[in-house]
Amino acid sequence: MTDTSDVLPLARDPSLLLEALRDLIEYMDSDAEEVSVAEQEVQLRAIARAVEQLKKAGVAVPDPLRAEKTRIVAAIAVHREARQALAQLADELAEIVTDLRQRIGQAETKTPDAKPRAKRPKLPKTAKQVLREHIVLALKQLGGKAKVSDVIEEMSRQLDGKLLPGDLVWREATNEPAWQNNAKWERYQMVQDGVLRGDSPRGVWALSEDNR
Repeated sequence: MTDTSDVLPLARDPSLLLEALRDLIEYMDSDAEEVSVAEQEVQLRAIARAVEQLKKAGVAVPDPLRAEKTRIVAAIAVHREARQALAQLADELAEIVTDLRQRIGQAETKTPDAKPRAKRPKLPKTAKQVLREHIVLALKQLGGKAKVSDVIEEMSRQLDGKLLPGDLVWREATNEPAWQNNAKWERYQMVQDGVLRGDSPRGVWALSEDNR
């Protein structure tokens, strides 16, 4: 937010920001599967073996079996993506809390063996608006709707040779370069702005009808 009029209500009542943050976390975690990823991986291996055995026997693989395999693969991918995003949010919030305590004169309590937290290098990075433009362009190239991995791959092709040093900083929490994580955060804002659909399946990005 760059407009002071947008910031003032939050400055007067920080609880509004906290409420919005809680809503964001609930939204990001709303599709968590009851079945653990470990269980899903066991199921996936069992189905893969069954499919392989049918193929070796020359028997057609039933469509429901193929569909279940696809569903489990997608569910695992969505779960991991959500966990990575929440881990990134946790890291960012920890940095914000540390900075806030320093601003109000509350020194952070450290154990004797605690190592100082490494500061993220302040390197130039691609602007959010540029990432937004490439998200739209990538989706148009992919027919208006695509899996996140396909959108990121197309964006990577478009941005080849154009990424800045800050874009390439590796984010341990999400196991990806900074620009990819920043693009995923920008996608959330694009949904709020009506550029992307908010009702698309998890793991799929889609342009709204007005932006196709």
